[in-house]
Amino acid sequence: MNPLLRSRYREIELLQQALGHIWDVEITRSAPGPMETTLAATRVDHCLVYRCSSNIPLLCTGARSDALWTISPITNSCSGGRFRGLQLNAGQLLLLDPGGEVYQQVAADQCQMAISIPTSLVERICLAEYGMTADALWPNWNTGINAKVTAHIATLIDRLLSDPWAATRWGMDSEANLAGHIISLAVTAGEGPAPRPSLAQRRRIVRVAEALMRGRLNNPPTILELCEATHVSRRLLFYAFRELLGRTPSAHAKILRLHAARRRIVLRSHDRCVQQVATDLGFGHLGQFAIDYALLFGESPSKTRPI
Repeated sequence: MNPLLRSRYREIELLQQALGHIWDVEITRSAPGPMETTLAATRVDHCLVYRCSSNIPLLCTGARSDALWTISPITNSCSGGRFRGLQLNAGQLLLLDPGGEVYQQVAADQCQMAISIPTSLVERICLAEYGMTADALWPNWNTGINAKVTAHIATLIDRLLSDPWAATRWGMDSEANLAGHIISLAVTAGEGPAPRPSLAQRRRIVRVAEALMRGRLNNPPTILELCEATHVSRRLLFYAFRELLGRTPSAHAKILRLHAARRRIVLRSHDRCVQQVATDLGFGHLGQFAIDYALLFGESPSKTRPI
C-alpha cells in the first residue's frame, strides 16, 4: 500500500519547500489575497505521483531536478496556463526533461498533476523497451494533442491519489511497471504499425519470458525485466504474447501465479492456508487476491477443495 500525503499551504515559502526535491524554483504570487494551495502526493517506490492547485495565480521560475523526468497531462482543469512561453491546451502532454528550465505561469484555481520518474529508470526503460536513449526518444513523444492518452494518464493519477491500493489493483505496484506503462502511453501517439516478428521469434520470446515468470512466481518480473531478458522491444513482447497466448505478459504472469496458488491450496486443504499461500506467492493485497481468484476459478480461495 502506498501512503497518501495531502497538505494545505497558506505561505509561498512552505509550498516551495515541499516541492524542493522536484525542482529548484522560486515561486512568486501574481495577485494579492489569501493563498490556499493544496498538494496531494504518493510514491510508487521512487516514482512520485502528485497533484497541486492554488486559488491565486503563481509564477514558477528556476530549473527542474536533474534526477527526474516528468510527464504532466494537461486537462481542462489546468489548460490556459503557460509553460516556457507556450499556452497549455487540454489534451496535451507536458513532457519535462531533467534539469530543464522552468518558466511556468499558473492561473488561479488551476489544478495540475504529474508523475516524476527517476532519470536512471527512464534510461533503462528506453534502452530495453525502445532500443534508444531517453534523449533520442524524448523529442518524438510530444507529437501534439492526444486527448485519449492524456485522459488515461490523468485517470491513472487520480486513482493513485485517491486509493492507496490502486497501484496493486492495476498491476503497477513497482516503479518499473508504473513508469513503463506511462512511457508507453506517452510514446503511443507517434508510433506506426507494429512490426510482425516471425513465428520462430514469437515462440522464442514467449518461451524465455514464461520461463522467467515461472521461476519468479513470488516476485513477478516487470515488463522492463522481460524486455531485457528477451532482448526485444515492449511492442514485440506484447505482440508475441497476444498472438500466441491471447494475453498480455502481465495477465499471463498473474494467471500462472493464481494457478500456482490453487495447487497449493488444494494440497493444504486440511488447514487454513489461504493467507499464507497468497503471501508466499507475493500477493500483497489479500482482498484483491480473493477477487482475482474468484474471477478466474468461479469460487473463493476458501471454497477450493481437493480434486
